[in-house]
Amino acid sequence: MKKYSAGKKLSIVAIHQMFMVFLTTGIYASGYCMKHDIKNGLGVYTFLAIVGMVGSFVTLSYMANTSGRRSEDDYTIYYRKIDKIYSDIFLLMFMLFIIGIVKVISGVKSQNFEFASLLITVGTLTYILDLGFIVFYTSIVRRIKGNILFTHSLIYKIWEILLQFVCGNRFHTQKTREIMKIQQALELISTGALDTKLDVSEFHGQEKEVAEAVNHIRDGLMESVNESLKNEKLKADLITNVSHDIKTPLTSIVNYVDLLKRENLGNENARNYIRILDEKSQRLKQLTEDLVETSKITSGNVKLDMQKIDMVELLYQTGGEFNERFEARNLTIVTKIPNKSMYIYADGRQLYRSLENLYTNAAKYALENTRVYVELSNNDNKVVFTIKNVSKNELDIVSDGKVDLTERFVRGEKSRTTEGSGLGLSIAKNLTTLMGGKFEINVDGDLFIATIEYEMI
Repeated sequence: MKKYSAGKKLSIVAIHQMFMVFLTTGIYASGYCMKHDIKNGLGVYTFLAIVGMVGSFVTLSYMANTSGRRSEDDYTIYYRKIDKIYSDIFLLMFMLFIIGIVKVISGVKSQNFEFASLLITVGTLTYILDLGFIVFYTSIVRRIKGNILFTHSLIYKIWEILLQFVCGNRFHTQKTREIMKIQQALELISTGALDTKLDVSEFHGQEKEVAEAVNHIRDGLMESVNESLKNEKLKADLITNVSHDIKTPLTSIVNYVDLLKRENLGNENARNYIRILDEKSQRLKQLTEDLVETSKITSGNVKLDMQKIDMVELLYQTGGEFNERFEARNLTIVTKIPNKSMYIYADGRQLYRSLENLYTNAAKYALENTRVYVELSNNDNKVVFTIKNVSKNELDIVSDGKVDLTERFVRGEKSRTTEGSGLGLSIAKNLTTLMGGKFEINVDGDLFIATIEYEMI
């Protein structure tokens, strides 16, 4: 709850007390006026005095409402209710108000008031006139500043309706045109056209404020996107440069390890050390190649040779190449592939790379003595490839469903003791997306399901 300072509290109390005095004097003046006119019957001035008394009650309620508001926005919203009145009607109301006040004042002159009662009456009338003028002045000023004094008039609205009726859809009001421009700009920005910018000088009133806000949003989005692209480029360049710097000494290590393997070393420990060096160097070589491939795909430096590919034939070929690896771990491939050809439009080499990564993932991480299910189907004129296997390690990192296994360097188990780099699925997804396909990973307990989808041609 908002706290007020002692001085502000005192001001609010003083305002309330001041208007309580106005209310009291208004009641007194009304009573005096009624008493004075009762001999000659209730006249127009007595009626106006009663109206003034009711108006005093309304004024008190108004002050209690506005003084209790918590922010400038509340005041703005409150006064906009007045601003919604058409300009010409508002001017007419103010003219009638002034005429009424003048009539009352001229009537007061003909009354035989005592001095005290005259002061009370004049003070009350002056306050009512001052309040009406302030409300009118502030509203009119806002209309002039917003350049809507004429366009927000009843006469102008009627003129718009007549033109719309005569000209049909060829006619649009200035306000409508401005709103349409803002809407079009927002639609373009939402589709990624961040070079879209509104000319604020073409807008007026509230639409001008909205146009400025749209430009600010566009500038913020563009700055954010440029910063993100800059960071991604720096990351890609760093990975590429470091990977290339590693490849040269790594190639030497691999070659020298290969030479040592050809030596007839009699020491069993030495042969074991060479075997470990060979495994680790090959793994590091594969990781380096994956890093370079990932940076190329991310930066869009992959050249695609899109051709008509038979998915059925490619799957039979890929499955045959992985038979030995699956048999080495006692894994049985259960295939459900149609005999009829199913064609898609893709880069054959990159498509094979995506499938190879999924098969490799199953060969490495599937539970021994289980089945790996491979299926190819036609779903609403889309070629859908699915591979399923039960993981040998608990997929604890995705047990809550919040981790995306296709992110770079993400693996399914927290300990990270397995030999993978965490890049295989990321490369498969990025390549699939790059060729216009759809890649999806689903995990149900320890059941791992990967799906690739392409449009059939």
